[in-house]
Amino acid sequence: MNIFAKLGNSIEEVRIRTMRIFALIALISSFFVFFAFSLRLVWQEEAQTEDHLKSFQGIAEQVYRLSPRTRLEISEYVTVYYGESDFTEQLRALAPIALNSVDRLNYEFKFSAEHFIQPGVVAYHFAFDYQGNNIQTYITINSFKMDLWDDNWNVLMMISTLLMMFLIIVLRIALKRVFDRLMLPISDLSHQLREQASENFTVPAHSVDELKQLTDHLNQYSSMKDRVAKQELMFAKYASHELKTPISIVLSAAELQAMKPDDKDFQAKQRQRILSATNGMKETVEALLNIVKQENASTESIVTVIDEACIDLSKYQQMLASGVTLSLEIAPNTRLNMPLTLVNMVLKNYIENAIRFTVQGSITVRISSERISVCDSGIGLHSDTTIDHGLGLIIVSRIGKSYGWQSSLLNNRDVTGQPGCLALFEKQC
Repeated sequence: MNIFAKLGNSIEEVRIRTMRIFALIALISSFFVFFAFSLRLVWQEEAQTEDHLKSFQGIAEQVYRLSPRTRLEISEYVTVYYGESDFTEQLRALAPIALNSVDRLNYEFKFSAEHFIQPGVVAYHFAFDYQGNNIQTYITINSFKMDLWDDNWNVLMMISTLLMMFLIIVLRIALKRVFDRLMLPISDLSHQLREQASENFTVPAHSVDELKQLTDHLNQYSSMKDRVAKQELMFAKYASHELKTPISIVLSAAELQAMKPDDKDFQAKQRQRILSATNGMKETVEALLNIVKQENASTESIVTVIDEACIDLSKYQQMLASGVTLSLEIAPNTRLNMPLTLVNMVLKNYIENAIRFTVQGSITVRISSERISVCDSGIGLHSDTTIDHGLGLIIVSRIGKSYGWQSSLLNNRDVTGQPGCLALFEKQC
């Protein structure tokens, strides 16, 4: 019979299978203990029987010297034969027995009308001299009446049975503790994963350390998944807004062109609006494609030489408040590991944010191989000044992660002691 029949690999089925294996181990262990003790007991029984029979040697010899005879009943079960004349059929089956030795006749099954078991006989053969004659003497005992058979074997059976029960109980308790500490928390964690009942996965305090570490990692991955999902949603939201705005400009300019077909200045102005919006949309699409391309590439060597001819700040001049100046400083031999479109995307978000919150003073753009900074003299960081213009900080941060840069906003007062905000885009080591 297969003890593993119809059992799968669920935790409960594994528990049942393991319990059956432990029960089988307990049964086999008890059998081997019983077998080993049985051999020991049989050997001990033989030795004690021999000593027991030899202990009657002096009595048998002394009684015969007092009154010679052919047979002596020492007790109900111990008989002494002087010579072989009064031997029973069993003893005749034993003869000849070596001098000063013990021999045994095993049990005989007599399936006669009475259907009984013929007990065995153990005999000890020795000899002594009496009046010039050598008297061959046999001391016999009935095997059924040996004390060892009645007591020790019962004790042995009891010990083996108790040992088997003890092993089953101990192994069951140990197995239950193992499953409580290891398997049940895994089952509970599996249920949480399947049902998604809570935001954070939990396991009992008594769980093993590795399972706690696994749970912590699952919670981290879950949080990271939610965070990435939110970032992707915001990314799509801002990208959609950045693309919808120039499309709306193109559509409105095209409709306005149809209204004044003969006005050349008006037509030129609308064409310029269309070109400007189209170029902006092209730059946005290129920026998005470059981000995705870099995120999907394991390694890619990009070197962009930056000089004043590459950076055009003229389009921001008309956005400045009255009296605010915008200046650009580029360090010699500046080289960046990202496309120019992404550099312009970072500058666009930083500069437009600075323009938005600067009503007087100046805005300074500094670019080097290790850092891009936009410093303004505006109102500085405030709880209501979250950057949400264009692709905003989400895209700037995304660009930084893709190319090994970090974006941060600081109060200028904390750095230089002057009012305003400092936007930093720094290369990581």
